[in-house]
Amino acid sequence: MREQKPKYIVPDQIKKRVQDFLNEFMESQNLTKAGLARILEEKLGRSGCRTNLVKKFSNATFQLAEVMEILDLFDCELKIVPKTSIEAAENKD
Repeated sequence: MREQKPKYIVPDQIKKRVQDFLNEFMESQNLTKAGLARILEEKLGRSGCRTNLVKKFSNATFQLAEVMEILDLFDCELKIVPKTSIEAAENKD
């Protein structure tokens, strides 16, 4: 029998960042989790995704492809930028 690898557990600090990122995005779109689930069902044919979506929010276990798919629905994209660029932009304000 094959030995199973231990399941990856998202560190609390990363979990918080993921939750904040997605909550801020949804707030900017004036969208609730239920609303997002409805859109995912209508546009992508994902039935029963509301429960799964709530679990993914609470556990911060979204796959990158899922996040990109959600952002695509709202004509947004995910970019990777150095933290120093973000910090410099925030300090200008």
